[in-house]
Amino acid sequence: MTKQPIRIYVGWDSREDIAYQVCRHSILDRTSEPVQVIALRQQVLREAGIYSRATDPLASTEFTYTRFLVPHLAGFDGWAIFCDCDFLWLGDVQKLIDQIDDRYAAMCVHHDHRPPETMKMDGSVQTVYPRKNWSSLVLYNCGHPKNRALSPEKVSAETGAFLHRFQWLEDDELGAVAETWNWLEGWSQPPEDGYPPNVVHYTRGGPWFDNWQNVSYAAEWLAEEEAFQREGGVDVWNILDFWFEEANPKLWHAKDVVFDREVRERFVDLHARAVLGEMRGWRVTPWGALAEILLLDQFSRNIHRGGVGAVASDAMALEAHRESMAKGFDRLLTPEQRKFLYLPLQHSEDLAHQAEAVALLQALG
Repeated sequence: MTKQPIRIYVGWDSREDIAYQVCRHSILDRTSEPVQVIALRQQVLREAGIYSRATDPLASTEFTYTRFLVPHLAGFDGWAIFCDCDFLWLGDVQKLIDQIDDRYAAMCVHHDHRPPETMKMDGSVQTVYPRKNWSSLVLYNCGHPKNRALSPEKVSAETGAFLHRFQWLEDDELGAVAETWNWLEGWSQPPEDGYPPNVVHYTRGGPWFDNWQNVSYAAEWLAEEEAFQREGGVDVWNILDFWFEEANPKLWHAKDVVFDREVRERFVDLHARAVLGEMRGWRVTPWGALAEILLLDQFSRNIHRGGVGAVASDAMALEAHRESMAKGFDRLLTPEQRKFLYLPLQHSEDLAHQAEAVALLQALG
């Protein structure tokens, strides 16, 4: 039985999508075990009726308050992590996960952050308050009874002070992790061991601002962005986010005219390019390979439902699957993602391939 990966919720802001994309890339590029990275999008939460707070002119990001919904979103079960999008992960997140301590309701870096600046680089106000930046990285023990206080109604109504100062918890219920896991650029001291911190937090502003590329670890962020773009960039993640976050799983294998039309309208051009072999370069990462397989093996069936085009690229999808398995890509994908990495075997007319698919799926549990 494959264990469920930990969920990492990353704050998403419409003004800083590239910061989110690079943050996610940096997590996935270094993790030694599967994790599920989820964008915390305020508009999606509003449309779902989970978040109803009035717009706060003092909120510096769209996730200023929605971050506290993580225990609810995780079903008040297990552990989950939240981090701001202006993070660059230089260490393996599993080393942080290994520090989880069930004695605590939550864990974070206990900063003493008193920034001298009055403005951030995006023009937002730099405020100072007790426990500042404690909530920018939080490990939530979602099943802890005290975190039941973070209901959608409470998060939508409580003061910023109550939430950001963790006032629903007693002090001894809030565990500490080392500053290397939330190293504040422009404030934290250089690591004593001479190595880079595990996580750089560009809390003043980051290299995605054209006039702010001289901060510490700017070169590392820019290199991460370059790798993200080189490996398929937003095209890869538009596919994966649509399929695994936006689409209703009940429609994944259904014959639904409306759903097929949506897939066709959004991805027909990428599918055509994939059939021409233009996405073979995506096979350098597990997520790029998975996106190519979805285009060739799943989206082909939505786009060309009932026609010869529905199966025309199956051989290419099987080739991508074989290459992915040879590289061990499946071990870094979530169980749900693995099912689609294995899909070309299921669609093959070769009985040996189908038997192989059954064995792989049974191993998932």
